[in-house]
Amino acid sequence: MKEKKDQVEKLFSQFENQWDTEVPRLGHSERFLKKLNAEPVQNKKKSWLPLSLAASLLLLVGVISFYQLKNEEPTNQWQNASTQTKETHDYFASVVEKELTDLKSKQTPETKEIIEDALIQMKIFEQDYQKIILELQKNGDTKQVLNAMIVNFQTRISFIEDIIKKIEIITHQNTIQNEKSI
Repeated sequence: MKEKKDQVEKLFSQFENQWDTEVPRLGHSERFLKKLNAEPVQNKKKSWLPLSLAASLLLLVGVISFYQLKNEEPTNQWQNASTQTKETHDYFASVVEKELTDLKSKQTPETKEIIEDALIQMKIFEQDYQKIILELQKNGDTKQVLNAMIVNFQTRISFIEDIIKKIEIITHQNTIQNEKSI
């Protein structure tokens, strides 16, 4: 405890003769109080209240609109589809999304190019899937369309899993090289 006190005293002794010790001009307190009382702080808060409420309301409306647009799915896309087809789509789409999230989480400088190439291939798979959806809209819900949907999703999932395995091999090899260099 005494050491801390000595350190504080040492610090203050370094700044000796550097302190502002001038006495304010005569009437300083009165001028200060006059300025302080001239515009109450409460009035300033009241003037910001409507603006802050409007901004909050605008932000809330924007967020709600964004999520409604994001979650909206074209209804005509599934008008000729059975409940089973919609459920199949939802299930496989969620699996693909999870696999994509796993893939993106493995991105490092060494794996960046592989992941970018994989994402380009995934866009091609998605374009093929959109052709299947057009077929669904045109010809209705058939076994061939359902089979094509499933094959497309299974291909995407297998592709992503293969890429993840390759990334793990690269990461493992880099770890071994780093350990050897140490």
